[in-house]
Amino acid sequence: MKKGFSRTICFLIAAIILSGIVLIPFNVIESAAFNKATANSIAGNTRLGSIKAKAYASMYFDSGEVSFMSENAHEKFSVGNLIKLMTIYLAFEAVEKGDTSLKSGVKVSKAAQNISVGKERVFLDSGKGEVITVEEAVIAMIAGSANDAAYALAEHISGTTEGDFVDMMNRKAAVLGLNDTHYVDSTGLKIITDGQYTSAYDLCMLSYRLIKDFPAVLNYTRITSGTFVHSSTGQPDTNMQSSNALVYSGMLEGADGLLVGYSNADLYAQAASAKIGDERTIAVVIGEKTPEDRAGELKYLLEMTARVFEWRELDKEGTYVRMISVKDGKTLKVKTVTGQSLDYIANTNEKYTVEKKIVLDGVIEAPVSKGDIAGKVVYQKAFSQPDGTKTYEEIGSVDLIIDEDVDRAGWFLRFLRRILEFLGLMQY
Repeated sequence: MKKGFSRTICFLIAAIILSGIVLIPFNVIESAAFNKATANSIAGNTRLGSIKAKAYASMYFDSGEVSFMSENAHEKFSVGNLIKLMTIYLAFEAVEKGDTSLKSGVKVSKAAQNISVGKERVFLDSGKGEVITVEEAVIAMIAGSANDAAYALAEHISGTTEGDFVDMMNRKAAVLGLNDTHYVDSTGLKIITDGQYTSAYDLCMLSYRLIKDFPAVLNYTRITSGTFVHSSTGQPDTNMQSSNALVYSGMLEGADGLLVGYSNADLYAQAASAKIGDERTIAVVIGEKTPEDRAGELKYLLEMTARVFEWRELDKEGTYVRMISVKDGKTLKVKTVTGQSLDYIANTNEKYTVEKKIVLDGVIEAPVSKGDIAGKVVYQKAFSQPDGTKTYEEIGSVDLIIDEDVDRAGWFLRFLRRILEFLGLMQY
């Protein structure tokens, strides 16, 4: 009797210990082992030419263009959990369209429950008829890398199956211009040998569009830990812990996203974002050997991109440009000004001067009125070459505006000017 009782107690204790291990995602172990000092040292010693990631890309957010990238930024990789960036994008798009809401109920299917056995999950239970909200699914994906939540959300958004949701993912990828990306699932469990892949460049652009199109997502990507409460089933809470060390360790002030990933083939990856001062930057790394390498090189890319780029004012609206000729006017010249203000994003590492080029809309003939458009002011970066020549890169343009009224000259004055023109003593 006592022996049987003892065995029962031992079994219960073992079960409790085992369940505790299962309930804590793998990411908690990784987070506890993360060495912040090592990561900061890596960040301090990294330079563009020494980045160890297999591929990387970064963006100065306001530009909407990738700023720095490795030569193989378009190469296709397996990135694990980072595939969920598109799942999150489509969830927020569905909310914006009114097709669902953050508080809408998401029914957990048997397929969703089973998809991530042995992988990151929040232990959703179809057998108990569990229902979660869209918002809870998003948080579970971000803070817990939860594959079961991603799958359930995919079924909810598509209204049918995960397969239909994957079709939505690929259609959206085409719309967003993600040419190096193909989706096979909503979770990131499939890899490149299954036909699922993406690139550092595409992840950078998708991260940009996610934040630009749905800025409220940053309220969720800041969440790196918590408990998933199974309110509809009453089962024990599930601990969640993200391995986004940039945020949870506080090693980069202003870091607020986005998502981490890992694959056996291409190791540690992450799409990160941060607000550094007034400047937002995005960075992606793929193929880092350790979590410290990932966090350190991301910190370097985010800070360096913010440091290198800045807004500069070229001209304000109404700035004097020059006098231009007016044919047959009472006066032969008229003052012009800029029609709009023009700012641009400058790369402070580039060496150039800014030059203005005036492009007129043909011959300007009197009468003209203040406010008339005479042409364009084109602003160009002028790069001096070793042979003394210059190459040009257009920055932008504004309208060239006439700044005063000029009436048409009388017939006699116009006649005298024609004679002078004929004699070569006058030209417009």
